[in-house]
Amino acid sequence: MDTTAVIQAITTLFSEAYAGPPDPSSTWFIDNEPDSGILGIIAGVSAAEASWSTHQKQPGTTIAAHVEHLRWSLSNASGAMQGEPYQGNWKESWHTLNADEVEWGRLRKELRAEFERLLENLKKQHDLSGAYLTGVMALIPHAAYHLGNIRQQIERAREAAKVG
Repeated sequence: MDTTAVIQAITTLFSEAYAGPPDPSSTWFIDNEPDSGILGIIAGVSAAEASWSTHQKQPGTTIAAHVEHLRWSLSNASGAMQGEPYQGNWKESWHTLNADEVEWGRLRKELRAEFERLLENLKKQHDLSGAYLTGVMALIPHAAYHLGNIRQQIERAREAAKVG
């Protein structure tokens, strides 16, 4: 199998999930709209919306938590590509629940930076195989899952703001 073609396919799908489609007339799995990837949809989210929890009586997952979880996972994957030990404690990636405007801006900026860093690291790869290939490919459905969750939470937070 041609590693270059595999890496190109992975970077195309990974970029679509985070940055949105480079050509909105042709997408693989997200909406045919500019900025419909994770980075685009969170750009218009306020800190209050990012901190809104679906569980009003006890803290639950927020958009800010999803963004930090994604940032953490991308940072971990980039580190592994550069030979750093893999940090498998996923629970630590869910500690962020609330964010004020400054924190929310930082979270979005850091997610974009980790996306760009991982994309560059992917483009430098020459040999993807076994569990390493599976792990890199898993970044795509992982992002798609969180994209769907974030979109739903944006709708719920905005509906709650209208009611409340």
